[in-house]
Amino acid sequence: MLTPVRWPKGRGYLRHFRGDVGIDTTATPVLARPPRAHRSTGELIASTEITAGWHHSAGNGPPEYGYSATLTVAARTRPALGSFPQLALGLVLDTPHKRIGANAITTLKPLPTLGLPAAFAVVDRAYTDQQPAHFAQPARELGYQLALDYKVDQRGVQGSAHGALLIDGSLACPLIPDRLAQATTGLDDAAIRTPSQELTALIAAREPYLLRLKQSANADGNIRYQCPAAGTSPSVTCPRFDRLHQRGPSRPSTVDLTDARQRAAHPAAKPRVLPPTPDHKTGELPKNHAPGIGRGAAERCIR
Repeated sequence: MLTPVRWPKGRGYLRHFRGDVGIDTTATPVLARPPRAHRSTGELIASTEITAGWHHSAGNGPPEYGYSATLTVAARTRPALGSFPQLALGLVLDTPHKRIGANAITTLKPLPTLGLPAAFAVVDRAYTDQQPAHFAQPARELGYQLALDYKVDQRGVQGSAHGALLIDGSLACPLIPDRLAQATTGLDDAAIRTPSQELTALIAAREPYLLRLKQSANADGNIRYQCPAAGTSPSVTCPRFDRLHQRGPSRPSTVDLTDARQRAAHPAAKPRVLPPTPDHKTGELPKNHAPGIGRGAAERCIR
């Protein structure tokens, strides 16, 4: 399978490939008949393809008897500087609906050895439902960012990790306004895929409250996130953070109102986190960054 990838790679045909891939499974029918009951005796007759099975597609069509082919294809998510062949970069045949995540990782593992970059891996809901250790974690370890799709009951607040909220695959401050956190809760596919101006604005307004990814993992390989109120360029102002870190009010400074950058950097231009009143949070927060979040904690991202 890798031979037709090595050939164009060696000739420079993939020089504009940015590393984006699409992964999906498709039915591969076989000529053998599926298991069936004998006409007269009713005994079960096995198929000659003993490892085949019924492949159910996401659509409304009937299932097909055979195998599932996991295909990883060179793709693009944005206009490229130049064209490149959208080749199948990997293929795994397996019993339908078995080892879905593991087969995808099998197709991705050889790509770094060919010198191909890793960027976005775009997949459907079959991969959204995989356990992190089966797909999301090893995919991220290979350098891919994940773009997955959610079902109706998976949108909005999905859980928490170390006190941070997991919202549509992103970790956010637990004090994010509820209107923003719940903006996508219960919305159907049509509302998400063709968002209204109001919904687009609500999703964009989440951005300052999201935990920010630090530059590198820690010694244990955990991804490190930083509170949005921390650092030299915080995206929000937070009285709780200032109190627990004994950080006094910033000194008045002159701002050139004609300079968009200076206006955006001023604390008054940033969202202000509103802790509950009274605020009983007295525990000590990390001095520099939030605790390391395991690679599987925020395995999903909506695109």
